[in-house]
Amino acid sequence: MLTIIISLLAGFLLSKYMLRQYSKPILTVFSEAKTAYLIQQGVYSSYESMLKNTSHLSDYIYSNVDSMYYAYIAMTLDNDNVPKLQQYYRDKNIDTIVKTTTINNKDVINYISQYDAILKQTDDKDAIKGIIKQVLVKYKGE
Repeated sequence: MLTIIISLLAGFLLSKYMLRQYSKPILTVFSEAKTAYLIQQGVYSSYESMLKNTSHLSDYIYSNVDSMYYAYIAMTLDNDNVPKLQQYYRDKNIDTIVKTTTINNKDVINYISQYDAILKQTDDKDAIKGIIKQVLVKYKGE
């Protein structure tokens, strides 16, 4: 009888110890992050230079990395939309390159995905301009 009680007590203590190990936050196995394709207009050594060279653009976002200012004029989550966006700016005589970033915000991902679906189906320049503006405004706000 004593061995049964000792075995139950040992089992209880060991299980409590094991469960305590797993009560710590468990890392997410699947990430909600998405790759975004940024259409970059240019990179500048100063904020003033960026403002001067982007004055003809109606909408853009920028980032400051290592004292360099990167101006982005469009964004998509769908790689198939990248050539359409680049062609839109090529028609306006604006050279672009494509950069990638990761977006973790589910709301922004859903928002951009909805506009990507519309962008994929249209070739209308006014519609493309409106989509670009809406996506940049949403990304700027987040």
